[in-house]
This record gives sequence, structure tokens and C-alpha cells, in this order.
Amino acid sequence: MEIQTVQTVAAIRPEQMAGRTVIVIDVLRASSTIVTAFNCGFASVIPVETSEQAYALRSSDTVLAGERHCKKIADFDYNNSPTAVRAGKHTGKHLVLTTTNGTRAIQKTKKAKHVLIGCFLNALACIEEALNKNCNITLYCAGTRGEFALEDGLAAGLMVHLAKKRAAAIHTCDVSEALEACYLQMAPQLPERLLTTTTGRRLVQHQYTEDILYCGQIDLLKIVPIVREKRILSSVSS
Repeated sequence: MEIQTVQTVAAIRPEQMAGRTVIVIDVLRASSTIVTAFNCGFASVIPVETSEQAYALRSSDTVLAGERHCKKIADFDYNNSPTAVRAGKHTGKHLVLTTTNGTRAIQKTKKAKHVLIGCFLNALACIEEALNKNCNITLYCAGTRGEFALEDGLAAGLMVHLAKKRAAAIHTCDVSEALEACYLQMAPQLPERLLTTTTGRRLVQHQYTEDILYCGQIDLLKIVPIVREKRILSSVSS
């Protein structure tokens, strides 16, 4: 089995999806919001690329969440904020989500055999689910505004480290090796280290420090979101 890591939304190639299990990683904040949404009762998450697509899905059964460059979209129920989402009661509802980076990454994975949503919050559960699929794995970092995001790379490095401990024969690319080393070096500084990444600094400026510290918690949840056609559903790891 092999693990490759892709560092930005635009960098993924068709051969890194075809026949593979792809884990979409957007720590700050789409992946973290999606995982949290299932933990607070949402039945599904519907990722869309535009606010217009989200507005078209508004109903009594849906809740709209999203941002553009950290700012909440007008007339949406929530920003792309996991701490805001978890504060409400949403049993049986469907979360419609559009974000600057994460939902774009999800939309680009249509050729993958399996698509999972991962972050620090569910790192162990997510990589175990991926290993159980018995396919080669691509860790797909969403990045930030077309550039590499350190927080996504650190989460990918953690998953590489966990995978190696569970599958001795696993092969990894150089990027995966580098990110594992980076994670091991910076792990003692988490979650506070995320406050100083490029995305983290932007979120601090917009008063989302609570989100950052929440998103930096490791293995808080055993939920593994799985993309099924145009929706994301939840699988709970044992």
C-alpha cells in the first residue's frame, strides 16, 4: 500500500485519485466543521462551490454555513465555524456548506474510489478507515488561497505517522515523509502552533481563536465523514 500527499487544491492529478482512497484535509476549517457537524446531530453535509447553489438548497430541513476569506456569507446561518455549529441543536438536519478552499477540494475528487474527510479531530479514525479500504491512499491538503497550509500538512504528517504504525509495509512519497517529520517536530506545540500559521493568523484577526484551538485537538472524535455522490455521510469508527 502507498501513501501520496498533495499540498494544494490545484496540485492533484487524475492518477492520484483513480482507484485510490482520498482523504480531504482542511483543518482550518472545512474538514473540522464537517466532522463536528455529525457529532452534533446533522444527518448529512452537502458541499457546494457557490453561495448561489447553497441558497437554492435552503429549506426547513437545511442549515447554511459558509465563508469567503474568513467572513460569513450574507444571510447564512453560520460561518464555516465548528465551534458555532456545535453550539446548536441540529438533529436530522442537513448542513449545506461552501468555503474558500475545502469544498472546492471535495468537488475535485469525483474520480476517486473512496473520499473521506479528515483533520486533527478524527485523524486516527480516518486513517484507520482508509487503511481498511485496502486501496492506495492520497492525502489531499486543501491549502489556503492556492498555497500550502502548514496546518493541513501537519495533519497529513500525523496520518502518515499513524499509518506507518499500523501497516509496516506501507510506502510513502517524499512529501509524506517530510510532513511526518514536521509533525513529529511540532506536535508538542499543538494546538497553539496553529495560531501562527498563515490561515491561523487570518482567523485570529477575525476573532476566531476559539475555532483554531478547537481544530488543533487530536483524536477528539471517532467520526469519519464519507462522500457519497453529492452528499457527505457519517461513519463512526469502532
